[in-house]
Amino acid sequence: MYICEQMKKELINTALKNLRDNTGVEAFWKDEGPLDGVIEFNINDHLYKLAAKTFNELRGHYITQLQEYIQNINEPIVIFADHIFPKIKKTLRDKNIPYIEANGNIYLNQLNTFLFVDTQRPIATAKKTGNRAFTKTGLKVVFHLLRHKQDINLTQRQLAERTGVGLGNIPQIIEGLKDTGYLIPLKKREYIWENRKELMERWINEYDAVLKPTLRIGRFRLPENKTEKDLDTKLTVWGGEPAAEILTNYLRPENYIIYTGETQMDLMKNYRMIPNKDGEIEVFEKFWKDNDKPLTAPPILVYADLLLEGGKRNVETAEMIFDEYIQPIL
Repeated sequence: MYICEQMKKELINTALKNLRDNTGVEAFWKDEGPLDGVIEFNINDHLYKLAAKTFNELRGHYITQLQEYIQNINEPIVIFADHIFPKIKKTLRDKNIPYIEANGNIYLNQLNTFLFVDTQRPIATAKKTGNRAFTKTGLKVVFHLLRHKQDINLTQRQLAERTGVGLGNIPQIIEGLKDTGYLIPLKKREYIWENRKELMERWINEYDAVLKPTLRIGRFRLPENKTEKDLDTKLTVWGGEPAAEILTNYLRPENYIIYTGETQMDLMKNYRMIPNKDGEIEVFEKFWKDNDKPLTAPPILVYADLLLEGGKRNVETAEMIFDEYIQPIL
């Protein structure tokens, strides 16, 4: 999701040039306003002004955030992205949120003007060197640091031990956090944090794309009452909606997630779980070492699960978890 200022400018200028080449519509960007500038469209001698919001890749759980942007700034908004998946584009159209892709594809339905182009192929972009803080290993360390911000000033060996990653990865992950502006060096081996809420939001996005798919063990069926089932909480905990029910007593679970350090055979033996591709319980590998709460995954992960699952009730519950458990540690 997150892109630097120069890349924002390049994305907007590329999208507007391709829009003009494809449709003849003239649009101009001004670097002003509360978001990523203002776009002025000149269509049939009518001038339309919309606030711009840029994304490298827009994912579904940011739709709610976009609606909050629109409410907060109280003016129309247009989304710019390198590429938007078809399902996300349909959601944006259903909510009448304008968007422009880098290739010039556009949806705009404002006042008496309707533009919809969806014929251009995505632009091929050169693969960029990844930031090591947002690789599979880096995301595990960042997750720990989001929960324990004081641990950034441990020795690198201590941080490696607490996160369970190789010592050689730690310097590169710290450099990655410094490069993105989330860590500010204070003096030798001592840092202060910046924009931790933004870091958490980026972590959720990268977790969904990079780490979570590698952790999936499979789906299972459990014939008994699920959230009352005794778990070996040193190895296996609830995530997602059942964890949210435990933390808030507000959400009745419909989808079930478990994080575990146990084998599939252990799950079958200890909890009578039955492998089933249509089972109601999705099981993921537990990728952190310590537990914040008995029975549940750390609140930041439960918060992420709810946002990624989506739905009004989940988002409401996620906000409750943020206010009670996450905001105090950011």
